[in-house]
Amino acid sequence: MLRKILISAVVVLALGAAGAYFFLVGKLYAGRMPSQLCRNVDIVLLDSAQNRFVTKAEVVEIMESFMGPCEGKAVNEINLHLIEKLLDQRSAIRKSQASITRDGRLTVEITQRKPVLRIQTENGGFYVDETKYIFPLVTSFTSYVPIVSGHIPFTLNSDHRGMALEDDGDWMQGILELGNYMSNDPFWNAQIEQIYVEEGGDVILSPRVGEHKIIFGNLKDIDTKFDKLYTFYKNIVPAEGWDKYSSINLKYRDQIICKLKKNRKK
Repeated sequence: MLRKILISAVVVLALGAAGAYFFLVGKLYAGRMPSQLCRNVDIVLLDSAQNRFVTKAEVVEIMESFMGPCEGKAVNEINLHLIEKLLDQRSAIRKSQASITRDGRLTVEITQRKPVLRIQTENGGFYVDETKYIFPLVTSFTSYVPIVSGHIPFTLNSDHRGMALEDDGDWMQGILELGNYMSNDPFWNAQIEQIYVEEGGDVILSPRVGEHKIIFGNLKDIDTKFDKLYTFYKNIVPAEGWDKYSSINLKYRDQIICKLKKNRKK
């Protein structure tokens, strides 16, 4: 009797193990079946409120130009790595991430580059993002960031896409620190609209409000110079008005030198 019970138990366990095996194999095979199709494609522009360098339609066009329509295609024929590689080659795209669910929903998330400055050169205009990546202007969208013009100490080809050249790294690092400082401060981000580089290297800032120019000097002690400029706006402008001075000089340590406009008295 005991022997029969043991045999029955072994048979039940064996059948259970076999059933579990075929169930798992069936699930695995079903996951690989070419008949499992991509049901839809969802393009997500994560930062579209700030930047609109690319559209959902353009992302789909890039994908389809190399691999055809994804919707209706077998899931195992969709190369997620290839999708990301193709999209990341677009200069205005900082990062893309593609994923697909078990039920065939393909999602592509796009993070666009965030320009900090716009550099105007003899060979055209370029954006510089917070990582020092440089790329040409995009005709479909304009990012309203401060424009840098004047005696730019390097030359860019009209189709330049990538980091600043090694020889230009120090100046680019300085101008980017200036741009990042203004971008991260709501007051200065709203107040400064242009940056001019003089032949000797001094930087001149042009504000949106007021007709004075701001002589910033070199690209050192950025936070100290802006503190002095804020002191001018807070203490002098309310008493003297916006139009009394033609220039505000921040070059010298512990000083603010204000130059009167012509035909104006103290």
